[in-house]
Amino acid sequence: MATALPLFDAMELDKIRRERLELQRKLQRGSVDVRTRIHREEQLRMLTARQIEIELRLGIAGKR
Repeated sequence: MATALPLFDAMELDKIRRERLELQRKLQRGSVDVRTRIHREEQLRMLTARQIEIELRLGIAGKR
């Protein structure tokens, strides 16, 4: 059974997961210049860090 999360955190976490998935797909496609790729990789790192931070705060990290 899924645990109930605070609404704001749940919405923020869903948004981050969607953005990360989109960035991962774009990075897999490739065919962009180096500057764009580096920017996307940096965005992905920042989103991953935010996701981990929220998951740790909520106590759900590593349960997936």
